[in-house]
Amino acid sequence: MPSSEEDGKYPEHGLVHAKDYIAKGEEMKKIIGLVFVALLIITANSAYASVNLDTIVVTGSRLEQKEYRVASNVTVITQEQIEASNANSLPDLLRYAQGLNIYDNSTSKTAVVDIRGFGDTAARNVLVLINGRKVNSIDVSGPDLSQIPIGAVERVEIIRGAGSVLYGDNAVGGVVNIITKKGQGDFRGKLGANYASYNSSDEHLELSGSKGKMNKFSYFLYSKYSDQRGYRENSDDLAKDFNTRLGYEFSQDYAGEVEVGWHEDDSGLPGGLLSADLASKGRRATTNPDDYSSTKDRYVKVNLKASPSVDGMYFGGLTLDLLYRNRDVFDSFNTFGPFHTKRSIDTYGVAGKYAFDRTIFNKEVNFVTGIDYYDNTNDILGSGDNVDDITIKKKEFGIYEHLQYELIDSLFVSTGTRYNHANYEFHQRNVVVDQEQTPDQWVNSGGLKYEYAKGSNLHFSWQQTFRFLATDEWYSTANFPGFGITPGLNLDLKQQSGEQYEVGVKHNFRDTMVVGITPYLMVNKNEIFFDPVTFANSNYDKTRRFGIEFDQKVDLLKVVNFSFLDKLDLITTYTYQNPRFDKGANDGKFIPMVPTHSASQTLYTEFLQHFNFSLTGRFVGSRYAINDVQNSTPLVKPHQVLDTKLAYKAKDYEIYVAANNIFDMRYSDYVAKSTSSSDKSYFPAPERNFSVGMDWKF
Repeated sequence: MPSSEEDGKYPEHGLVHAKDYIAKGEEMKKIIGLVFVALLIITANSAYASVNLDTIVVTGSRLEQKEYRVASNVTVITQEQIEASNANSLPDLLRYAQGLNIYDNSTSKTAVVDIRGFGDTAARNVLVLINGRKVNSIDVSGPDLSQIPIGAVERVEIIRGAGSVLYGDNAVGGVVNIITKKGQGDFRGKLGANYASYNSSDEHLELSGSKGKMNKFSYFLYSKYSDQRGYRENSDDLAKDFNTRLGYEFSQDYAGEVEVGWHEDDSGLPGGLLSADLASKGRRATTNPDDYSSTKDRYVKVNLKASPSVDGMYFGGLTLDLLYRNRDVFDSFNTFGPFHTKRSIDTYGVAGKYAFDRTIFNKEVNFVTGIDYYDNTNDILGSGDNVDDITIKKKEFGIYEHLQYELIDSLFVSTGTRYNHANYEFHQRNVVVDQEQTPDQWVNSGGLKYEYAKGSNLHFSWQQTFRFLATDEWYSTANFPGFGITPGLNLDLKQQSGEQYEVGVKHNFRDTMVVGITPYLMVNKNEIFFDPVTFANSNYDKTRRFGIEFDQKVDLLKVVNFSFLDKLDLITTYTYQNPRFDKGANDGKFIPMVPTHSASQTLYTEFLQHFNFSLTGRFVGSRYAINDVQNSTPLVKPHQVLDTKLAYKAKDYEIYVAANNIFDMRYSDYVAKSTSSSDKSYFPAPERNFSVGMDWKF
């Protein structure tokens, strides 16, 4: 009997037969399926109950807007949902969000978030922000999600779909904006600890509050020490974090804020396991016991806001962000000899915007315009068998505007445009080369939104997209002179561009249930990928992505009105994705590592005033392994996981216990095909595991 990580043969992409499952997996599938059906039946019968849903402010359009006014392609994970989840890291939290596929190489350090089916190129096509500050690294590594401690997060806004006009580079598949906590009210503190399976632990301290009339000075400080003993050998992750957010209101119209963050980690890199390794060594083993990575990441951001008024008249608001970031990474690979790389990136940035959000002549006007400027220097230095010695500089400037105007009652038209220019300088020292590249790009957008009832809307949007090359996508570090492959620049690569079409509906059933359905089509040209055959970056001919996203949030208390229940919410999501190569050698083939079907369902309840309980299931459908662009090998088996958490909250403390992967499913988030054979490398995810923790509030 093969391990459950191994592939099955399926009649079509995303569909499987029960006979392909092992007995335990089949039974668990039936149980989870029955739970999902039962909850959906309850949901359908609750459509006409009446109770108010929470109202949340989101910033998806770079303007603050109420959630019920936002089109259905935006999801907000609230602080309540974060605290109720089992998540101990941001990647864990995002696994349950609609339309997101999270995969990693057996450590949270390597986690990648994919929105709308980019697979292996997702890290460069999804933009991650912290309070509007870009987290994406300018090199191919993408955003480092492990550097964002989940305890400092207030909420997460997920924009599914293109955001190039408003956000610029990297915002092709979507945008994840993490909003951190800030101090308000009297002094408060929280001291907590968590212990989990595999002898993992973390300790954290949080201090917050504000002083002065009208909360003139606010402060939030968060520190965490995390010692994650990995599920697999050589997958340990030791991390230290410190974050602070200090604000001062000079007056009602003027305010300033300073954010400072520091992150440091040392992580093992266990690598993949072949089928033979799984059979002989077990899924917790490693064949790369000496590979590791170390990171230091520091940033400072200064934010200034002004909303001056003249004789009580509002003229809009100005915002200016000044930032600096330094990121040092050292990777050591030793399986085939010492191959070490040190990458140092310094980033200076300025972002300014003007926003106007008011009603004029009984018509709503939402307008934002601004500039983004970044100056980056990326030093790459190799040692051991690595001969890299190059500095790549990237200066990027963008100017944008976006207008939404109420054309007639409840019918809004929107339009936007952005111009982006980049200047790359390449100073290669191992082979003396000094080169420049100066790409630029115009992108535009347009849309309609009709608000036919409170919290309900129909919307359509069209947007052009782009992505500039990461600094080291221009450069190949591979060194196999015997095969004619040597390190060097490839300046013939083309910049990525594309278009997205989206139509959707969000309907509010009497303030009880909100349902959203969003079909989309995305077409990209010159998508940039790493070619595992040539060990260099190349351009795909054309890619086409079609999908449908469904989400539902419902309050069930009017259906099951038990007096001991204080809250009972159900959130359901389903995503269908059909990403394919269009033209070229892989014409018609599926893009690897993208599941056709994925779904999640969360039941959350509060009861007896002090208890809360969550039960969350997720399903990730079958998909082709990374590198299998010809779809020549069997699909990676789908998996479904069920997690739960029970917490007791008192005035001064909270105690909780959580269980992950309750049914002990064996699966791999990430699977890669060999470039020279049909063999695959599997990166096993943890089996059933537990955690307990306590927070003391003072």
